[in-house]
Amino acid sequence: MSEELNLEILDGELKKINQKSDTIGERRGISTPLKFIAVIVGFIIVGPLLMMVIGIIGRIFHIG
Repeated sequence: MSEELNLEILDGELKKINQKSDTIGERRGISTPLKFIAVIVGFIIVGPLLMMVIGIIGRIFHIG
């Protein structure tokens, strides 16, 4: 009887450990504040770079 009880307890504990490891392994996205920071940094860096590229292309083809 105690063998069966021990096996049930170990089985329950093993299930708990597996559930915890599953939740740890789940991929989490970035948080909302980090998304806003990424967008702001994107505009600060990508915007001017894009304008520089457009300017260089304009000079190459003598546009404007």
